[in-house]
Amino acid sequence: MEDKGIQGDLERDARIIKERIPMDMTKASADKVAESLRLFMNENGYSNADVARSLDISESIISQIKNGKYHHNLEIYINKIVNLINSEDRKGRRPRGPKYVETTIAMKIGALISHTDAMSDEEGAIAVIIGDSGSGKTKCLQAYSEANRNSIYVQLDKTMYSTMIFAAIAKKLHLDESGSLAMISQRLVEKLQNMHIIIMLDEGSSLSVSQLDLLRQIIVVKSRCPLILAGNGDLLKTILLPTAKRGFESLDQFRSRLTSILDLNALAGNKSGGLYTAEDIRKLYQYGGIRLTDDAVTLLRKICSTPESGRMRTCHRIIVSMHTSSKIIAVGKIDAEQILTAIKQLNLPNKARLPVTFEEVEPEQTQAGAKVA
Repeated sequence: MEDKGIQGDLERDARIIKERIPMDMTKASADKVAESLRLFMNENGYSNADVARSLDISESIISQIKNGKYHHNLEIYINKIVNLINSEDRKGRRPRGPKYVETTIAMKIGALISHTDAMSDEEGAIAVIIGDSGSGKTKCLQAYSEANRNSIYVQLDKTMYSTMIFAAIAKKLHLDESGSLAMISQRLVEKLQNMHIIIMLDEGSSLSVSQLDLLRQIIVVKSRCPLILAGNGDLLKTILLPTAKRGFESLDQFRSRLTSILDLNALAGNKSGGLYTAEDIRKLYQYGGIRLTDDAVTLLRKICSTPESGRMRTCHRIIVSMHTSSKIIAVGKIDAEQILTAIKQLNLPNKARLPVTFEEVEPEQTQAGAKVA
């Protein structure tokens, strides 16, 4: 039988379940699931509200099931509960790397924020972080916000019009977010102008010229707050549009307050270093008692530094999948050949963009790699 390697291990892992859905919905089987639910909630510190929110059912139904007072839709609720328990159990079995690592990029982003803060006096200064998906900017900004309470982090999306953007900032500051843009802006200025706080807006790639100008006027000029904007290359293209074009004149004002641009894409293309050092890669992806060989580190660094490859997200998916392999756990290491085999077996949708040439691995080696994968 052909060894499916990583894919086979993932399929086997998916078949391991902690709870089974009862074949017959008797009182005894419902009582057993209720007991499992109570244990599950105690072990994870979940409240009735937490479970109800996850399953999109009311807290009262969770309470009834736990207390043996069963509802006429019991079979549906039991199905949802058992699937939730098994899903969380699968996640809990997986070795996890550190939630946050102080990488070289994290230190650069921290330094940029500190510099922007220091440059803000009579009015705020602006800094921009540019990076493809998976470059690590979001995790770094979130971690900075958690560690520094004089900052707020807001994640934008392309559906947000101007009023929604400022309402999201107001919400983070526990202000009334209702009303017109003028009303929300007035509340923000009154709150922020005497505060020491850094505003960080992520996923800002779709911000328009007029929205950038509003942020400059309300956050930077009137509220005197440092503003950190993060997004992909589209954000930088907008900021650098020619101001001679009608309607873009305000970009002169915006750029005059721009203290620095950290372009992670440009750093990734730097052949002398790339985005992440070998030490960074080991901190990020060497965990659970499994070490990375030098060639594995080199390959992961190449992926992290390749445009449109998914960068860190792709590396994370590969390494997490490999941690399901009993064979890899047995040998206690991951090498480049095994990573190549995993990429092929997982059939990643961005495989063609990854900086790997499968022909570099001889057929005999690939087959051997599948045996230890």
